[in-house]
Amino acid sequence: MARNYKELQAKMDPASLADNQQRVREELQRMALEDVRSAKLLTQSDMAEMLDVPQSSISRIEQRADMYLSTLRDYVHAAGGELRIQAVFPDRPTVVINRFGEYEERPYLVQATAEGAGVFRLRARPFNHDGAPFSTRPFKMSGLTKTMKALHLPEPQIASIRQSLEKAAGKVEIGGSGPSIQRVFSVQHLVDAGFEEANTE
Repeated sequence: MARNYKELQAKMDPASLADNQQRVREELQRMALEDVRSAKLLTQSDMAEMLDVPQSSISRIEQRADMYLSTLRDYVHAAGGELRIQAVFPDRPTVVINRFGEYEERPYLVQATAEGAGVFRLRARPFNHDGAPFSTRPFKMSGLTKTMKALHLPEPQIASIRQSLEKAAGKVEIGGSGPSIQRVFSVQHLVDAGFEEANTE
C-alpha cells in the first residue's frame, strides 16, 4: 500500500528530517531550468502561455548557457519562484543584488533587411543610441516570418513586410516612433525571438 510522504515525514526523527531537507535544497540548487519546471509539474506549453511567448522560446531559454536577467527572472516568476542574486565574499557579509541598471529595459528598433538571393535578416538597434546592436542569423523568407511571429507582430504587418521585401530589396522598419511604425522592443523580446548581440567589429 502506498504511503503519503507527509505521513513518513512526520515519523522521521528531527536529525534525519533536517538532513533530508538539506539534501533537497542542495539538489534544487543543482537543477537546470528544465528540472525546476518539471518539479513544478509545468510543461513548456504552460510556461509559454504564462509568459506569452511561443513554446520554441521556452525551449531556447532552457538550453541557453547564458541569458538576460529579465528573461531568467520572468521564467522563475512563472514557475512560482523569486529570483534572488547574492554576492558572497569570504571576509564580508553576503550582499543581495537587486538593481541591475536599465540595460534590459532599453527600447530597440527592429529592421527587416533583404540581403539578396532570397536571404533576409532582422537587425535591432537601441532607440536612444545607447546599447549593443542585435541581429538574427540570415535566413529565407520562412525563417523571417517565423521570427516576426516570435516578436508577436500581427499577421497583416508580417504580410506587409514580406511584400515590401519581396518587391524590392531593401529595408523595412518594424519598430520605432514614425507614423508607419508599430512598436519598439525590449532586449528580452529580441532574445526570446532568437536575436543575438551583433558583432560590431
